[in-house]
Amino acid sequence: MSRRPRSSDTLTEAQKKIVDAAVAAFAEQGFNGTATRDIARRAGVAEATIFKYFPSKRDLLLGVLGPAIEQLVGPAMARSMDPLFDATYPSFEAFLRALLAERTAFARAHPQLVRILAQELPFDAELRVGIIGRVYAPFLARGLALIERFQREGQIVDWPPPLVLRCIASAFAGYVLHRVFVAPDAAWDDDAEVERVIAFVTRGLSPGRPA
Repeated sequence: MSRRPRSSDTLTEAQKKIVDAAVAAFAEQGFNGTATRDIARRAGVAEATIFKYFPSKRDLLLGVLGPAIEQLVGPAMARSMDPLFDATYPSFEAFLRALLAERTAFARAHPQLVRILAQELPFDAELRVGIIGRVYAPFLARGLALIERFQREGQIVDWPPPLVLRCIASAFAGYVLHRVFVAPDAAWDDDAEVERVIAFVTRGLSPGRPA
């Protein structure tokens, strides 16, 4: 019986072609807008070959993202996020600048995977659970500890730390997704844009400003 390949599996040449074609197609057209015949055409295989390895298009999506998360996104996140959390920051604003620079660089380095995740995460609970457990969980505790430190120092408002992280993530995701994917060729003034995003977050989370 066909099954999703695990991250530890050695893919056949046909599977590699299918996975590469699926990543490109899902990134360009979205999951719902991609037909398996299009993936087969890109991969240079018969459509039946796809179903030999992946019982359904959704199994192909999860088969693509599962190994990618474990083999690429997870280690790449560790390489970029570990130094971020290991560093010492003189202020909350300094931390925000480092975090925004890291997230922007990560999206630019892995555009297809980030685009697929942005498209599919809101609608797929299994993907969300997998990504939270395999990618974000190792960094969540460190991020919360850093927020609590800034709160103890009186630099940011005394809201629940998970809420503070969500506020930061929402603001940064809006900037990164627009900058890298929605309007990459627009006449961006990156320095000014970053300053405004940082100002928006720091003023919004200032202990003297929020209601």
